[in-house]
Amino acid sequence: MTTTTHTYTATDDVSALADRARATGRMALDVEFLWERTYAPIPCLAQVAVGDEIALIDPIEGASLQPIADVLEDPSVEIIMHAPSADLILFALGFNARPTNLLDSQLIGGFVGLGSGQSLGALLSRVLGVKVAKTEGYSDWSRRPLTDAQLEYAAADVAHLFAMVDELMKRATEMGRAEWVREEHERRFGPDARIAQDPWLAWRKVKGQGRLTPPERAALRRAAAWREEEARRRDRPVGWLIPDRTLIEVARRRPTTPAKLLAERGVPAALKEREAAGLIEAMEMSADDAPITLGPPPPAAVQARLDTLVPLAQVLLGARAAAVDLAPTLVATRDEVESFLVAVLTGGDGADEALGHGWRREVAGDALVDLASGRLGIAPLAESPFLREIRVDD
Repeated sequence: MTTTTHTYTATDDVSALADRARATGRMALDVEFLWERTYAPIPCLAQVAVGDEIALIDPIEGASLQPIADVLEDPSVEIIMHAPSADLILFALGFNARPTNLLDSQLIGGFVGLGSGQSLGALLSRVLGVKVAKTEGYSDWSRRPLTDAQLEYAAADVAHLFAMVDELMKRATEMGRAEWVREEHERRFGPDARIAQDPWLAWRKVKGQGRLTPPERAALRRAAAWREEEARRRDRPVGWLIPDRTLIEVARRRPTTPAKLLAERGVPAALKEREAAGLIEAMEMSADDAPITLGPPPPAAVQARLDTLVPLAQVLLGARAAAVDLAPTLVATRDEVESFLVAVLTGGDGADEALGHGWRREVAGDALVDLASGRLGIAPLAESPFLREIRVDD
């Protein structure tokens, strides 16, 4: 456990800390931030553990986090974090930095039978027997001075991360799952993973886009990209510019003048004529884009099989995950199960699907193929594991 705590308000001190992290090859990291009225998280305090030191870095008082962002990108330094998605968005948007050698304690916990989505406090208690007070989670970290309770809370976020990750990885290795852990980290945080939103892909998250025609969806892609870029430029949440339901209607109706767009139902009164003109211009560019099709629906016969197979497949996946102490949601979502079965039932091998390769195929993918092909049946049992797999070809 780290024993010395310092508060840094000068960038030179942060740079020296970054040098010590490179020398030791390891750094634990967490960030307290505000993210309610802005596009990007606003860093208020960074907690860093290096060796036996805890550093509380205060960007509000003048300390830059750039040296820490540089270490985050250094493949020679192992970065230890817990549930880091929001923190990584902060570094991606604020510093154009992404991790190259990261271990997420929450994710590893899911592979060693501790469940998915465990809080830091719960994992510390279950893995190390350490109790930490988590009473300042909703503090306003932008106010100064910080209280002693806030500083103690912040330091606790990184104080035990090295010991906990070491124990978790020891368990993963003993269970033969270290490679699973590495594979999943590569999937979520590797060079091909999406950390921050790509404006060109933002349309995929707009609710209701499935109801649009292919040309309308192409217009929506331009509109959603404009909204994402404009929100980032103004540093405001995307929904504050134009909500999803309005963006869908704008893409469908394609108003041709700023006045017509501003008259659309749901367009915020704060949207200016210049901004409306920019959105119209963006959508007009979709005339040169290929229409966006979502692919044909499965044939009627395949859909009929899916209606029966998907619920059975989820039961089988849940039982198989439980048998190896994995949370079912860590293995696959319902949509991923259905997408995999569609690929299999339409003549593919599903290798491009999440369940079609790596540890997921080992745990459940092959069994779902056998279920879909009729080579595997399932029956309930009165006691654990509560489900029996029946080989039809036995």
